[in-house]
Amino acid sequence: MPGYRVQVFFGPERNEALEVKSEFNKMYEDLPAYLTYQQPNFKIRVGNFKTRLEALKYLKDIQLLYTGAFLVKDNVKLPGL
Repeated sequence: MPGYRVQVFFGPERNEALEVKSEFNKMYEDLPAYLTYQQPNFKIRVGNFKTRLEALKYLKDIQLLYTGAFLVKDNVKLPGL
């Protein structure tokens, strides 16, 4: 379903992307992190936010450690009912 995620990494190095994802998972256990590849770069996007407002709340916290983090529209997975 359409929603929002926070992008915390963008770059050509797969190992660096995996390291960022692993570090993020340790600090934010409640937010899923997703690795995607769009030639020639890897991206780490986190969260499954239905609304922009919900994503903005997390963005402010995430930007303390990932200063280049920003919101992106993405297809998200929402928990089942």
